[in-house]
Amino acid sequence: MTLVRLFIFSLKTSEGSAKRFHKPKDTNKRQLMDPTKLKEIVLNAKRPYVLYNINPQWPCFKQTFDDWCETFDDAHPNAVPFDECSVMGGCDPQWEWQRTKRHMKMRDICNRDIQHKVERWNSFSYRNIELLPEPCRRGVNFACFGFPEINEDVTFWIGSAQAHTPCHYDTYGCNIVVQVFGRKSWTLLPPEAKLTPVRVPFEESSVYCEENFYSPASYSHFTKVENEVYHVVLEPGMALIVPPKWWHYVETLEPALNFNTWLSLETDVDSLISECITKLLLQDLCDGLEENIKNRLINPNEDLLTTTSISKSYDILNYLLDQKRKNKQQCIEPRRYPCDYLSTDAFNRLIEECKPFIKPVEKLQQWDFYNKIICNHSRYDSSQNGANFSGLTTDEIELVVRMRKLINVCCKPNVVKLIETSLLDEYRS
Repeated sequence: MTLVRLFIFSLKTSEGSAKRFHKPKDTNKRQLMDPTKLKEIVLNAKRPYVLYNINPQWPCFKQTFDDWCETFDDAHPNAVPFDECSVMGGCDPQWEWQRTKRHMKMRDICNRDIQHKVERWNSFSYRNIELLPEPCRRGVNFACFGFPEINEDVTFWIGSAQAHTPCHYDTYGCNIVVQVFGRKSWTLLPPEAKLTPVRVPFEESSVYCEENFYSPASYSHFTKVENEVYHVVLEPGMALIVPPKWWHYVETLEPALNFNTWLSLETDVDSLISECITKLLLQDLCDGLEENIKNRLINPNEDLLTTTSISKSYDILNYLLDQKRKNKQQCIEPRRYPCDYLSTDAFNRLIEECKPFIKPVEKLQQWDFYNKIICNHSRYDSSQNGANFSGLTTDEIELVVRMRKLINVCCKPNVVKLIETSLLDEYRS
């Protein structure tokens, strides 16, 4: 959820082993899932959990993926602009700006003949559910997880095999993911994992890492985190709870669809302020740069440097600082949920009560993680190294490198926190 959308909510209120999990054998247990208890688990989980045999009563669960795609194409006769990228990669992650567009019918994502012939993966993802035709999103809400009010702030993800999201963490909220069709691999690491955070490319609400999980050049980049990796393959009818600021690398294993929602938390206020300061720093640092340079620094979905965007960022920052100065975190937004309020014993009792259908995501053994990275290394193509600089002159490459270093230094969490503290002190004076 972007700063602007969160700000609008605020104003409304202020104005008034790479192992796959085995499903429990007794599928009748799914009727015992208590939404109230699930809500408590979601808001208090400190590690990822998997839910089995969920029963959200969404009509899409009664279809096949092919049928769902046919329904989409019948309601949306125009071809869809899928992102696509090579299945082979260089030493750097495949950033969003490297992708091209390919117009396809939705049914093409399930066409095995088409998918096997191409050497590129396709994705139509990270989009609000309102973009789907009504028959394809009918009944989708998160009531069975204890959040009946969530039926609009829902995102969908559609992709072919090997479509993926570079490893990152979300700066606000916690995440509920529901797998509807196909399988997706989730590799997760705790917030304290020794990955290398970067803000280039910049995307509001996401912090990426330098490490390339998709096509790693070697295993040596991962030895510092090899004992901190968790992994699960989500299958249809499974859901995943991702706690705040957990790193995750997500890859589609076959044509797949999932829905998710991010829950805004009371503790997000500090993150919102930090993200807003970071955005303003980027706006100042990138102002005046040529488009081909900015495209290497900022994700293509970011409207960062317009006068309206900069003015709005200042307004949001001033508003949030005022809220924090007045200690109004509890009142900022009606759907900002409390979190981490249960004791460890109380939470463990909840998990025990829900044991038939919930299980913590398991930590990978070092050897299993090594095999996973070596397997992904088979997609490494050294000829694609330097793709970040393709089409640039020597002087432009030097400028991109210099700007990337400057942005990553200026936007380090300790630097941003110092700016926040100074601004709050100035407000109090």
